[in-house]
Amino acid sequence: MSFFKNLFKSKEPLQESKDNSIQKSICSLMIEVAYADNQLDESELKAMANSLNKLDIQEEEIKEIVDETLAKSMESISFYEHTRVLNDQLDYDQKKEVLNSVWSIAFADGQMDKHEEHLIRRIADLLYLNHKDFINSKLDHKNNE
Repeated sequence: MSFFKNLFKSKEPLQESKDNSIQKSICSLMIEVAYADNQLDESELKAMANSLNKLDIQEEEIKEIVDETLAKSMESISFYEHTRVLNDQLDYDQKKEVLNSVWSIAFADGQMDKHEEHLIRRIADLLYLNHKDFINSKLDHKNNE
């Protein structure tokens, strides 16, 4: 995750704006997966905060990003807008880290819902990640459950 942390440590104003859109896009995908079973479980919110915290995002920022993303997620009708931001700004390994983050949300409540898995498959496809990486990430998280 060190390359992910470095991604968010830039001091340039333009880059900070880009980083913020990356954070919001990642958070939006996490929220979509967490809410795929029509429940936003406390364990999923904790897993989301933990994943964002690993990205060196301050706790106040996490709350702000989550609150803003929750409000906007009801308006969002497509993952494309979020995955496009990530495809434009992240390399393949960084996108695999995003995939790992959404899997951690899906397994956080101890139950893998079929809707969560379906959404993660769509996210992986939209991030142009190969099926092998999708399966390996899923198995890693399932085995750590």
